[in-house]
Amino acid sequence: MLFEFETNIYDSKKNDLYDVTEGFTKGNMFANLYDPYKNYQPKEIKPCNEKEALLANIYKLCFAINDLNLYLDINSNNQEMYETFKKYIMMYERCLEEYESKYQVLELTHDVYGKYTWIKNPWPWEGYNV
Repeated sequence: MLFEFETNIYDSKKNDLYDVTEGFTKGNMFANLYDPYKNYQPKEIKPCNEKEALLANIYKLCFAINDLNLYLDINSNNQEMYETFKKYIMMYERCLEEYESKYQVLELTHDVYGKYTWIKNPWPWEGYNV
């Protein structure tokens, strides 16, 4: 079963925080900081299967975590944003665990499933067939 997660867990009225899908698509989690380039319309990623959907969720959550991390570096007293940051981390870990248990490890330090499988993953220059 594909791990589903709520993409808009933050009260966006205060800081205009995008949900993870829109933030990932636009390359910025903060609506008040997003500055579109001319007439460019970002395209949302449309996965073709469960494996791609799970990997896309991992990418989105990883992006959101990193963007919120940068925000918290200069706004460390924003407890509400910190709580959102922690929720995204928990969702990321659940998605990552599901992906790695079904398909392959994504991080070398997670290769603990009984035998060494890291070497069997496709390398970036080999292309990626899902």
